[in-house]
Amino acid sequence: MSNNSPDLQGADSPPAMYTEEDARTAISALALTNNQDAEAVTDSQGEAVDDDTLLFAPLTQSEVDNCAFSSWYPNFSRVTFKSEIIRPLDAEFVKYLLSDGVFVPGQKRMEYHGELEEFGSSNGSDWSDSDDGGDVVEDISSTTAEISRRIELLGGSAFPRTTWSAPTDADWASTTSTLECKTPQDVYWLLKASTKIAKDLLNERYPALASVEPELVLRKWANLHPSMVFRCFVRNNSLIGISQVDVQFHKFLSEMSADIEQKLQKFFAAHASKFPSESYCYDVYVARTVDRVLVMDFEPWSYSVDSCLFEWRELCTTAQFLGLRLFPEGVNPLGHFSAKYSSSRFPIEMTADAYHASIATMIERMKSEQP
Repeated sequence: MSNNSPDLQGADSPPAMYTEEDARTAISALALTNNQDAEAVTDSQGEAVDDDTLLFAPLTQSEVDNCAFSSWYPNFSRVTFKSEIIRPLDAEFVKYLLSDGVFVPGQKRMEYHGELEEFGSSNGSDWSDSDDGGDVVEDISSTTAEISRRIELLGGSAFPRTTWSAPTDADWASTTSTLECKTPQDVYWLLKASTKIAKDLLNERYPALASVEPELVLRKWANLHPSMVFRCFVRNNSLIGISQVDVQFHKFLSEMSADIEQKLQKFFAAHASKFPSESYCYDVYVARTVDRVLVMDFEPWSYSVDSCLFEWRELCTTAQFLGLRLFPEGVNPLGHFSAKYSSSRFPIEMTADAYHASIATMIERMKSEQP
């Protein structure tokens, strides 16, 4: 995390590289000045803890297993999106997903022979068809038929995920830049292009714990508004904070913030509090038109989870409910945070001069407004 601010830069220093974490730090720092009940963080010898990762106990197998989709879905099926779980997965299908290249069965792979190759000749073209994929193109016809059947059960349109993750890093592979899939081939493009999915299948997300049987989940597609997605944080069975996930200012959210906070507190008491772990995070969607709250996913209480507009330190130390936190007016850095979930586009936008200038202005404004 960068701790640089414009007033600390020398006259000849290069512009600071502001990041999303700088914005989050600036926002949460203001809130912390008013949080008089926060507990001091010390280790067993009474020394102050500076590394936020030390605030977390090692995850247990049950905490991780509880967040596997097939573990929580049966108990929350009435308050989430209709889903179809395909499990166990055929070994040939898993092998196909983990094979090199982004391709679907029956189509030639495109291989790159341009500037990234250190040796050899590109013979006039940077790209060429590959016919040597016979040993990696497995027979997945049975899985294809099953996926097609399940999509039909969901109304003809779905979005995929696996045990822990959705391929939100692979929307670039979709012709619509969304996760909507209408055919098995649509599903394959997203799964093959996603690093998150590969980590799920290889058990790299929680490598210190026992591996779990992989599963493919198809969820009924809905055209959701990112502004209505919120992340809730539960510590020791108490809801301690709610954050807007879409890091942009929306005026209407400010106008209905009290209503949203009340709805989510009621939803926690009636539904989410029944989740078996003591500390966890979960995402919800607040449907504006039908006045309904739907669970999107559960995550373990872990530093690897995005704390959104909070700092993990305040979530781990507060003795009170921190309320609903929304992105403030005048702080939106030209909408560049809207690409947060597209890893292929985000780094480019993070280096934009306009982005850096916007963040610098934002942090300075927040400092000047601090009492």
